[in-house]
Amino acid sequence: MITNPVLETKYKTQRQLDEEAKHDVTKYVENSHKITLEVEKYYGFEFKYGSPQGEGGEGREDQPKSA
Repeated sequence: MITNPVLETKYKTQRQLDEEAKHDVTKYVENSHKITLEVEKYYGFEFKYGSPQGEGGEGREDQPKSA
């Protein structure tokens, strides 16, 4: 596997989040989302997310609702 310091930090962070969530993917996503909201508030900006269909760039409120 190819690696570098940036990827090593990414892998370490992912392992830490996984351990905090006790290997529960739902909790992992909830924790990640909470951190994202905290970063947005702290730095005063909002992340924009694309849609799975590739319509992209709209904000979370504009995302299509999944069935």
